[in-house]
Amino acid sequence: MKTTKRVSLSALIIAGAVALATVGSTCDTTVSTILDTVIEDPVLDDGYLSEQVETASFAMGCFWGPDSLFGVLPGVLRTRVGYAGGRSDHPTYAAIGEHAETVQIDFDPAVVSYQQLLDVFWTHHDPFSHPFSPQYRSVIFTHDEAQRQAALALLERATAEDGRRPTTDVVAISAFTRAEDDHQKYKLQSAVRLRGVYGELLARFGSFDAFVDSTVAARLNGYAGGAASRERLERVLDALGLSEASKATLLAAIR
Repeated sequence: MKTTKRVSLSALIIAGAVALATVGSTCDTTVSTILDTVIEDPVLDDGYLSEQVETASFAMGCFWGPDSLFGVLPGVLRTRVGYAGGRSDHPTYAAIGEHAETVQIDFDPAVVSYQQLLDVFWTHHDPFSHPFSPQYRSVIFTHDEAQRQAALALLERATAEDGRRPTTDVVAISAFTRAEDDHQKYKLQSAVRLRGVYGELLARFGSFDAFVDSTVAARLNGYAGGAASRERLERVLDALGLSEASKATLLAAIR
């Protein structure tokens, strides 16, 4: 059984995300269930150490939304977006080739399971779609045999229930190329009303890469994307380590 080590763990009531003044809450039942079930978010505790970190990778259309969606989940340590599944060695957004836009997630399986991440993947895009470009196709990129078996079982269940085979591919990941900086934490970066919060985080972490790889940036990007409610944000706000000015900015940005 996988365990985690928690030092000075404060009993945090898990929050969700901020809906900005121009954006309503897009909270889905699956995400709500995870947020309600995992009532603590130990990753936000300063003394938290995980003895186990796993990685999941999903392509489900444009990667901005999924980056926000997974980032708000308790147990998710880091998110990043990039390109996977093609043959070119150095894909870019302008020359993506056969690669798919992909979100990659580092997570603590003792807090959020791979199966839960699969469920979020499945319920937040159309796994039966036929996109006009390979860039937007549906793919579960697996990192080990257990993930492959879970993904194949999901496809079999979906086929049996729907009577048709999903277009989702299951592919062992061979390479992941991180996308350009302007695509990372896009919901947070592009929110005009949160520029001060974004600037505070850059100063706090000292570099853009450290900002992208931080748990707090993952959570705030989820909040900026409207992945959960104002009530949940209010419950977790003090655990994010923000200044009083940034807290006030976040709360003011909620509709």
